[in-house]
Amino acid sequence: MQRQIAARLELSLASALGACLLWWDIDALDKGQISEYTSLVLSGLILTLFGALLAMAGPLGLRRAIPRALGLAVIAGGLVWLTGLRFATVDQFFQTPLPSLAGLAVATLPVPFLVAAGKSRWNDYPVLFLEAWSIALRLTAALTFTGLVWLVIFLSDQVLQIVGITVIDRLIGHELAIMMISGAALGLGMAVIHDLTEVASPYVLLRLFRLFLPVVLAVMAIFLVALPIRGIDGLTGGISPAMLLLVMVGAGITLTSIIVDQSDAEAVQNPVLIRSAQAMSLILPVFAGLALWAIWLRVGQHGWTPGRVFFALVGGLGLGYGLIYAQAVLRGPGWMERIRQGNLVMVLVAIGLAALWLTPVLNAERISAENQLARFLDGRLAADALDPYAIGRWGKPGALVLDKFATLAKEPGQEALARRLAGETTDPMPDRAALVAD
Repeated sequence: MQRQIAARLELSLASALGACLLWWDIDALDKGQISEYTSLVLSGLILTLFGALLAMAGPLGLRRAIPRALGLAVIAGGLVWLTGLRFATVDQFFQTPLPSLAGLAVATLPVPFLVAAGKSRWNDYPVLFLEAWSIALRLTAALTFTGLVWLVIFLSDQVLQIVGITVIDRLIGHELAIMMISGAALGLGMAVIHDLTEVASPYVLLRLFRLFLPVVLAVMAIFLVALPIRGIDGLTGGISPAMLLLVMVGAGITLTSIIVDQSDAEAVQNPVLIRSAQAMSLILPVFAGLALWAIWLRVGQHGWTPGRVFFALVGGLGLGYGLIYAQAVLRGPGWMERIRQGNLVMVLVAIGLAALWLTPVLNAERISAENQLARFLDGRLAADALDPYAIGRWGKPGALVLDKFATLAKEPGQEALARRLAGETTDPMPDRAALVAD
């Protein structure tokens, strides 16, 4: 019991320390003691280090988790540093969520592998499956606990202020105190939830999720039946077709993985759910292929943007998952184990792509900016269709291409380009009455 209490205290203090370091980073930036770029790298390092520490301390213990979390944090911090070189300011880094999403993937997806390596071997699928869902459950419960702690603090402060006691109000008036309390509560919540593994098992939640598979499958089947009749634009109601299709693919992958579970002994035995999982596995490549087709059509019309590069990569991942799932089912007995091994491979591919996104090897801003310039030069992009504002948000590569456009605009016959760069347009003003009627 004393060791349990000591472990909880250690994790709570470690989390509070992480919160203090994050506060120091923000405060030093506000005071001009460090640059925005340095603050960005330090934030990535601190958040990865203590986030991984919170996730791994339960199953591995704090002392064994520290070197693993530190190694992951150094890699994540280094990749953030590389990514920051693309942008002139930190504000440009955050103008789209894509670099942050890639950084989050690099910081979180390897954690179950690090835990599995510490417990047995790094590719032990049952351990990976259980730890991935357990970490998600513990984090959700710990965040809820932290919110309840602040609710109690707020209510206590209101009650004490009735009798003129304002000590809590003065305490939470300091940003450092807020960060320390939040960090300590989060760490304590993670530790306590891990100690209650038998009570707070992810299996209860996973068994509930299994029930959604037939519903999602039915929706996807109706989509496929209606597609030749309505067409893809009619079915999506104006919302990005690729995004909707990829969301459905992600849901299908997640629910099928839950059905096959960590082993054949733990997998679902209900024949309806089994057939649903098999059917889902067979139609996943179709949906992923449709998503890639929708992206390709958009690229053909308007060229590459960082968002389209991102969705193309996600679509490629979805297609990879779909092909693995489909061939696993078509090959007959043992299909569940083949899906598990496919999941293992595709997660590693996802980690690799996320890491490459943060390096010069896969610079989506450069790819997009150079593509827009090439489309203009070969006549596929008219001057009035050029979006200088969007290109200007693509970091240093965007600024470089805008400079090239500015040079081109000085040449004879490029008056339309010059007007576009100046914010003017030759398009006629829209008929407001006609738009309202439409």
